[in-house]
Amino acid sequence: MLSELLQDRAALYVAGALDADQREAFELILEFQPELRALVARLQDVGAAVTLASLRRDSAPPPTLRARVLGAVAGRPRSEPEPMVVTCPLGRVEWVNPQFIAMCGHGFEEIRGRKPGEFLQGPDTDAGVVRRIRDAIRERRKCREKLFNYHRSGTRYAVELALTPVLDDDGQPLWFVAKERKLADVA
Repeated sequence: MLSELLQDRAALYVAGALDADQREAFELILEFQPELRALVARLQDVGAAVTLASLRRDSAPPPTLRARVLGAVAGRPRSEPEPMVVTCPLGRVEWVNPQFIAMCGHGFEEIRGRKPGEFLQGPDTDAGVVRRIRDAIRERRKCREKLFNYHRSGTRYAVELALTPVLDDDGQPLWFVAKERKLADVA
């Protein structure tokens, strides 16, 4: 069952009433909440039906209008998702997408409940970068950093990490979402 907060945010999202930061955070939640995605789809269908119903009854809408309305409500088309990991407020893994598993080589059951640094960091991971990421988590703010992570096999790879806190209406963290983009490995 979705919380009232997420249901309210879904309605605001579909209505276009979220600012850019709120919309970005909500879209991250959509990635790992199938029940929320279904609610948004239902709300979008309702919005399209209301728009169609508001047309004059004596004029027939073009056959492609419903598709255009749904397309406009849904926003821009999505590209292939980036590797993503979601942690609880304590920093422990709650969800990862298949792209993250492919990039790091660890299975979900192996890393669930662990902190990402425990299995991703290694000898070439910059301690200063790690400290800045931890500071951002503690301060509940976004950050973007480049660092070296390690595949399960021990192979080093470079990533750009974009961390986004997802906060409730009182500013308390619900989740932290990290998107990673693999970079060319720099020596």
